[in-house]
Amino acid sequence: MSPGFLPCAWWRRHHGVLASLLLLASFFSTKATAFQFQLGEVDGGLDTTLTLGVSTRLSDPDRKFYGTSNGGLQDSVNADDGNLNYMSGINSLIVKGTSDLELSYGRFKAFGRVYYFYDFENKNSDRARTQLSPEALEQVGSDIRLLDLFVVGQFDIGSAPLDIRLGSQVLSWGESTFIQNGINVINPIEVSNIRVPGAELKEALLPVPMISASYGITEDITLEAFYQFKWQETIIDPPGTYFSTNDFAGRGGSQVFLGFGAIPDSSPLGAVPRGPDQYPSDSGQWGLAARVFVPGLNSTEFGFYFINYHSRLPNISAVTPKEPINPNLTGPLTFVFSQAGLPPEQASAAASQLFGILAKYTVAGPGALTPQELAILQAPQSQAAIDGAKSIAFLTSAATANYLIEYGEDIQLYGASFNTSLGSSGVSLQGEVSYKVGVPLQVDDIELLFAALSAIHPAFGPNNQIGNYLGQLDTYIPGFREENVWQAQTTATKVFGPTLGASQWLILGEIGVNYVPGLPSQEELRFDGAGTFTSGSQEAMDNTGNGQYAATPAYAFADATSWGYRIVTRLDYDNAFFGANVSPLLAFAHDVSGNTPRPLGNFIEGRMSLSAALQFTYLNDWQVELRYTNYFGADVYNLISDRDFLSATLKYSF
Repeated sequence: MSPGFLPCAWWRRHHGVLASLLLLASFFSTKATAFQFQLGEVDGGLDTTLTLGVSTRLSDPDRKFYGTSNGGLQDSVNADDGNLNYMSGINSLIVKGTSDLELSYGRFKAFGRVYYFYDFENKNSDRARTQLSPEALEQVGSDIRLLDLFVVGQFDIGSAPLDIRLGSQVLSWGESTFIQNGINVINPIEVSNIRVPGAELKEALLPVPMISASYGITEDITLEAFYQFKWQETIIDPPGTYFSTNDFAGRGGSQVFLGFGAIPDSSPLGAVPRGPDQYPSDSGQWGLAARVFVPGLNSTEFGFYFINYHSRLPNISAVTPKEPINPNLTGPLTFVFSQAGLPPEQASAAASQLFGILAKYTVAGPGALTPQELAILQAPQSQAAIDGAKSIAFLTSAATANYLIEYGEDIQLYGASFNTSLGSSGVSLQGEVSYKVGVPLQVDDIELLFAALSAIHPAFGPNNQIGNYLGQLDTYIPGFREENVWQAQTTATKVFGPTLGASQWLILGEIGVNYVPGLPSQEELRFDGAGTFTSGSQEAMDNTGNGQYAATPAYAFADATSWGYRIVTRLDYDNAFFGANVSPLLAFAHDVSGNTPRPLGNFIEGRMSLSAALQFTYLNDWQVELRYTNYFGADVYNLISDRDFLSATLKYSF
């Protein structure tokens, strides 16, 4: 698709390796003891982690991944601002921190977390092409944010414990490890916080105001429930930032350009503005869960879930143009002649003369023209000017359309999970399956574009899969269809003893599959895929005057079934030298087959990534990490495959 979503879009594009590294960091995190204090009967603890990090892009942008009017080979200028903004060199130089405060008083606890950061590169440096918007700078430049803030009450009902938590909090359900969009959908994500050097998952998960409760009916059965008081979206990469592959859907995005890459971003023509975002209700989001522990079955825990929630992921819809194409070409012709170098008065006179001749020809035919008028009309420069003026009139009308960002409501999730060990093998196994009813999946955006343009031009009506809106001005067109979605995934973990001189060796792998049983065939309706910048029909491209652009192959669009796997392995060398622990790790992600419909976007067929990291921990306080990440596979549909990077971080916890 033109924007190259989301999805998170963002998180969804790199979830494998990035989430793997974040989780593995927690495995060998050796934080210092928090500062403890007492105020009367109140016990408190303050835990702070400070991080200095730098990330460096290893190569300049590849021409395959930016628009033709920008000197590249991509048939869109709506997905390249982030790529063109950063040449090889530093893309982030950040100082950040988190401070956690916990207070305890009898049966009650209170917890608060503050996150703060300042990125010198993004805040103070000029970007190579497009300056970051104020909204983008708030996400990647500098900010201070209150994350968690809640109170907990611990009670007993008879002999059964009841915990109630009220406030902004993170609530994780299910057994997913790296692969997203399963059961764990309660909290949205701020994607930019996962991108920075030294990122921690607690900095990216967005706490949401809610009340949650856990009630232990017996030692082996626990019931849980929650109700959210406020809806919050996943905040995707803002346009123009390093990992962004969408120039208009994130915060700060304001327009999308027509022209399949031929119209530059700086042009006064060809831009369709963003309409008001459509947000769902704050109410109606709740869930129930039951956990059952079975000691006699290898100490297996089963979980059963129901969640009613509103989508955290954005969809794109459209409103058809509000104004038809103006048949009076005098203004557009004046613009064409001015661009050709004529002074304003001469350009206006030439435009009036030529349009007068054209109008006479249109009404009465060539017989109504004098030989001189016919010669003027048939002159190659006149025909070129008329063609240009018609394009301007078309683009002027198209610019009165809008695209909208909106979010589906009342998705119903049914899920089950397990967590167990395989006998004496030392292998831990966990997994989950979820079935979601009414998930809004993104229709291919070119089909949406052609449907919207059909309101002002008859060529687009029969050449899109959504419908013919001829003459229906200022009309809403939904850009998504609600489908039911299955997802299953399982994770295996094995910790070996001393290996290769290390104290222990960890290997962890997850495999997942996404299935949309009711997804229409591509002949009926194409759903969005990464990098699908033109129609999937060459006939549609030809019939709409865009035959110079090749159609997107069928394998690039969304599939009903998609799957992939993630593998992480790590060696731990305790007290390797001067009291420091050393832990090298490798993380590999592979999307094997199929493209997950967007905005879910779990898998893009053939996409792979590899990360290698080396971490040093000293005295449980200091931590240094070096990391290299490489993106590859999936050809031009892996929109960040030219954004490999090297990062280094220094952390201090106290």
